Amino acid sequence: MPVAFIGHGSPMNTLENNEFTAAWGQFGALFANAEHSRAMNDLGIYATPKAILCISAHWAPMTSGAATSSNTSYLPGAATTPAGTTLVQVSDHPTMIHDYSGFPPELSRFRYPVAGAPGVALRVADLLRPMCAPAPIARTTTWGLDHGAWSVLAHIFPHANVPVTQLSIDLTRPAAWHIEAGRRLAVLRQEGVMILGSGNIVHNLGAIDWSVDAKAHPAGMRFHDYIVDAIEREDFAAIEAWQEHPDAAYAAPTPEHFLPLLYVLGARAKGERAKTITDGYVYSSLSMYSVRFG
Repeated sequence: MPVAFIGHGSPMNTLENNEFTAAWGQFGALFANAEHSRAMNDLGIYATPKAILCISAHWAPMTSGAATSSNTSYLPGAATTPAGTTLVQVSDHPTMIHDYSGFPPELSRFRYPVAGAPGVALRVADLLRPMCAPAPIARTTTWGLDHGAWSVLAHIFPHANVPVTQLSIDLTRPAAWHIEAGRRLAVLRQEGVMILGSGNIVHNLGAIDWSVDAKAHPAGMRFHDYIVDAIEREDFAAIEAWQEHPDAAYAAPTPEHFLPLLYVLGARAKGERAKTITDGYVYSSLSMYSVRFG
């Protein structure tokens, strides 16, 4: 299976047809409803995944002592979870989480009726438990699928025919930890599971410009170019040090939208070249870069 990072942008992309959603659909068109074969390699297509593991910016549970932001979604019904806790979603039929406000009612009426993948979630827990210890890795049915997952999957797999589970992001961990988590999860690719990170390299809601002709902010562009160049050069040291970049405070004032990229880079096999799915900016302070490996 490939591994991909999607710059998901606004939840309204769920309902819109634009250059970004069209490219997500073209990525989805690379999957054939068939078992994998050597002939498919020659055609550059994949078998349909057995399941999807999504690491979304919008599931970064508030932990005691963790830095949080208004961009971060929390586990319903719990003010905090113990610091260092990682969660996997094990529902057979995950609920849809409409984790936003101020959007048209048709967005809240949207449904993505996908099945869960509890077996994959338990496999994820087994793979990550050693590096989480002594903190727990916990199963939950309280969380469902947030818009970081369904807003993009609505275009990649519009028929909701591939089961999905989610893994939470622990904001207390350093960048190297998230990359290593991706490395440990990479074996899932050989087991028919597609790993999907969903966030944005540049994500500054406080600097949004809603005007039609909004231009990308220079600070965001510099940070974006630094990260994309490091991806293409396979320079993990530069990516681990992302917060040291002089424009990081503008481009990613909180980390949750950037961190899903690190799991994807960790799960990438050595020598796999980056293939850009989408690129560009919206609202001046959101970058829409998406990339796949495999």
